[in-house]
Amino acid sequence: METALLLLGAGLGAGALGTGLARRHQARQLAHLLDARSSSVAELLDLQRTVAEQLGPGSFSERVKLSGDIVCDEPLTAPWSGEPCVAFRDTTTALLEVREESTSTDNEGNSRTEVRWERREDTLSTLERRCRFGLRQGHQNLPLEPEGAELELEQVFSEVEPPSRPDSANTRQLGTRREEAILRPSGMAFVVATCSDASGSLTLQAPGGSGLFVVRRGSEDDFSRSLRRWRRIWMVSTGVLLAAAGLSVVLALL
Repeated sequence: METALLLLGAGLGAGALGTGLARRHQARQLAHLLDARSSSVAELLDLQRTVAEQLGPGSFSERVKLSGDIVCDEPLTAPWSGEPCVAFRDTTTALLEVREESTSTDNEGNSRTEVRWERREDTLSTLERRCRFGLRQGHQNLPLEPEGAELELEQVFSEVEPPSRPDSANTRQLGTRREEAILRPSGMAFVVATCSDASGSLTLQAPGGSGLFVVRRGSEDDFSRSLRRWRRIWMVSTGVLLAAAGLSVVLALL
């Protein structure tokens, strides 16, 4: 009994560590969001010209946040849905049940074997593609290099195909699920990125070191509320798990 409680406490402690790291990640993202300067395409183009005149081309770099319309002259075509997009992710997942067997012994020394089937999902493959696009405000456009960005994708395709393989003694095939999510090549987007002319032209891109690079629908307020909400959730979860872990250890030592 004591060993089981100690193992339970260790598991709960590990869970608290995981939720604590998740809370810290949300806190860092929020700090990066607040640190970025609100700007516009027109202002950034003017600033870059001023800096280039004073310090030379390739000298401008600033963390910014702004909203605009996504524009793309040559969008991708998502393979499964056929939808035009600037990014897509295709995921193929095997759906199955796996046989799990456990044996227990009662106080009289009698053994009992219990068999159960657990549902599992195994990712078989993931294909992701992105292309360059721009962020437009009025008649002015700023190119965006999406490599390294956290993109908010919209699911547009989901299909489960029947099993293509026979069952085995330890697995039952339930089918194969195919899902596709995309970022459409139009509509408003909120962007947090580094704006730099190091590549030769002013571009929204990933930061050189740590920092935030996101492209998502909605506003800055929506994003900020989401970060704060998840930070609270992970903080409460960490506290609950730590309390439960401590209680388990105390009970084991009594």
